[in-house]
Amino acid sequence: MEEKQKHDHSECCDCKHEHHHDAHCDCGHHHNEHEHHHGDGCGCGHDHAHEELNKKDFIFKVATGGILLVIGYILNELTEKGVIDIPSFVYLLCFGLSYLIVGFSIIKEAVEGIIHGDIFNENVLMGIASIGAFAVGEYTEGCAVMFLFTIGEFLQSLAVQRSRKSIKDMLELKPQEVTVLRDGTETVMSPDGVEIGDIMIIKPGEKIDIDGKIIEGCAELDMKALTGESIPVSKSAGDEVLAGSVNIDGALKVEATKRYKDSAVSKILDMLEDAEDKKSNAEHFITRFARIYTPIVCLIALLIILVPPIFFGGEWKEWIYRGLSALVVSCPCALVISIPLSFFGGIGACSKEGILIKGSNYLEALAKVDTGVFDKTGTITSGKFEYVNCECYHCHCSDNQHRELLKIIAACERYSTHPLAKSISLAFSHYADECDVRDAKNYAGMGVSAVVNGTKYYVGNEKLMQKIGVDFKETECIGTAVYCASETEFKGDIVFADIIKQDSKDALAQLHKQGITHTVMLTGDKEPIAKDIAAKAGIDTVYAKLMPDEKVAKVKELQEKGSSVLYTGDGINDAPVLAQADLGIAMGAVGSDVAIEASDMVIMSDSLSKIPTGRRIAKKTLAIVKENIIFSLAVKILIIIGCATGIFDENAMWLAVFGDVGVCLIAIANSMRTMIVKKKKENK
Repeated sequence: MEEKQKHDHSECCDCKHEHHHDAHCDCGHHHNEHEHHHGDGCGCGHDHAHEELNKKDFIFKVATGGILLVIGYILNELTEKGVIDIPSFVYLLCFGLSYLIVGFSIIKEAVEGIIHGDIFNENVLMGIASIGAFAVGEYTEGCAVMFLFTIGEFLQSLAVQRSRKSIKDMLELKPQEVTVLRDGTETVMSPDGVEIGDIMIIKPGEKIDIDGKIIEGCAELDMKALTGESIPVSKSAGDEVLAGSVNIDGALKVEATKRYKDSAVSKILDMLEDAEDKKSNAEHFITRFARIYTPIVCLIALLIILVPPIFFGGEWKEWIYRGLSALVVSCPCALVISIPLSFFGGIGACSKEGILIKGSNYLEALAKVDTGVFDKTGTITSGKFEYVNCECYHCHCSDNQHRELLKIIAACERYSTHPLAKSISLAFSHYADECDVRDAKNYAGMGVSAVVNGTKYYVGNEKLMQKIGVDFKETECIGTAVYCASETEFKGDIVFADIIKQDSKDALAQLHKQGITHTVMLTGDKEPIAKDIAAKAGIDTVYAKLMPDEKVAKVKELQEKGSSVLYTGDGINDAPVLAQADLGIAMGAVGSDVAIEASDMVIMSDSLSKIPTGRRIAKKTLAIVKENIIFSLAVKILIIIGCATGIFDENAMWLAVFGDVGVCLIAIANSMRTMIVKKKKENK
């Protein structure tokens, strides 16, 4: 298995300016107006992401420069056709002023690029092409290169800003201030100033800014920003609430249970901001490709200028014009901007669905995996166990002894993290309240022990019973058995049955249609139960009675056979398997710090159907990336061939500008399609 891709923040950079996170760039000049946000260093010096767009300055440049260009063009044409007779300096002055108004900042950055040794800076290339056009008497084309290039840059900046809106919408979850009740007085403060135990006042329409517990009031909460689910959730006193939830209709008092920096929403926002650092293979390829593409095309342009006149007697003016036209398409900006933008849009689209992906490399992995491995409890099944009333106690004892057994099991299970333990504690909490419990200890993959009312008991699966060496009787009931024994004697068992989630079968069927060729379920449960669940859900292969380290071994085994594996679990006890898989997915991770840290992709709800939704977005993103690569390179190659052969003689420069600016805008527009998520079932 290839190791999961890791981003190195010390990547080489020669651009002499600060980055938001050390993104690679070879642009060779200082950008006063922007910082790189997604590492789109193309080696061309193209200003890809203005922090603020000076629209007034842009309108002045385009309007004034455009008017002067049109006046110069008309005067030049009328003079050449003999309609009017004016000195040539008049229309040359119009062209010159138009060029300086529109192109001064470009020429300035070109000079800075040359000073820094970056001769392949796009500003340098555009400057050479436009000045060269002036030198051979093509004044209109020389000005048009700068004019259209300036418009193109502005439109590209607008498109880049718009594409970031999906993530910015998510980042708006960050609170600005919190209302806290201290000493009977409401105080407005920064979320960083809220301490654990502080009481927050949440009015209707306000966001809950810090994780906490409701101590007074009830309300419907909109958790769409966290889970992607639009149906409000009812919460009342005693319920846990998460930062990022919106109070729809009730007044609440919420006790802070975490500091802001430790809250779920803070970790999510940090994760989204860091997602840009983790680049896909496609992005790394384009970065490497850009370094050789521009020099090669510049060399081709130079050969177009020199070879025909020197060796074949071609006319210098004609071949200089053709070579300069080829020079205009030498920048790979269409690829370098659109590809990161595509992945960024895909990550944003997933975030709207409650699917958080930690980087472009993981979005790419989601599209390419061919084997789906799933934990059973809480992933395929609901993790909410129902008590089975048949043969729950096998000692043929009285009701009092039966109640005593339930009391011991419920008391011990309060100290276990297993989902079944939570169901038992909830179902029999009234029994557990009667017990004095001490010295609780968890046994990974087996159960828990504790001293209950002065006697030590072991509660768990058959492996725990075997470990302590007591004779026990396995239940014949269908379901998950929880056995109980003292240090010397088996006490009995109770049986709970886990229920398959409503969307599990359909989600797995969709994944098969999307190209997941093999589905596997790994569980520590008994084989009959595991096979029954797998058959109902549509799982291909089942491995039961596995310890955590055995789950890791099974994933390794699949990878050694050539499979690319995604593993989906609840993120609580699955950290080693999540790390081993090519793509680790944590389910139902809202509020789970462990899941957010351990996984590559976090599904904030408990819905398994989010995986095919995310895979559909990922596949669409990769398809758009391929479209942009093929389209951009095909157009540029055709234009270079046309310039070299003279097919585009009269319109070469205009077509070259389209090949640079036009293709870039089209590629960006195509990239923005990744942000559109259609709500539909898979039909393929």
